[in-house]
Amino acid sequence: MNCLEINTQKDWLEYVVNNQRPVVVSFFAEWCAPCQKLNPQLIQEVEKNPEKWQLALVNVNNDELYDVVQQFAMAQVPSVCLFNMGTQTDSMKGYSERKIKSFLEKIRG
Repeated sequence: MNCLEINTQKDWLEYVVNNQRPVVVSFFAEWCAPCQKLNPQLIQEVEKNPEKWQLALVNVNNDELYDVVQQFAMAQVPSVCLFNMGTQTDSMKGYSERKIKSFLEKIRG
């Protein structure tokens, strides 16, 4: 599976920290209009390159993942981070067409 929702600390460890493939993590909130634009773009991109990387969605309102959200999203949505073998290698805060285009170009390699 190339797009999954992270709901627990166990999921975070398994699908992001211990993943051997690059993972793009989108920190979102259901009420966030820019998130509603961004996530479909990320999903479409992962469907084009399923062998290259995975997409993980993290709802910032998930209490179990509070520490993860504070560490990587810093309460700003949308926030997108690229992890490679558990290490954050890039990130994008906020949303604009220019930002998402630049970020997607980086992850396409």
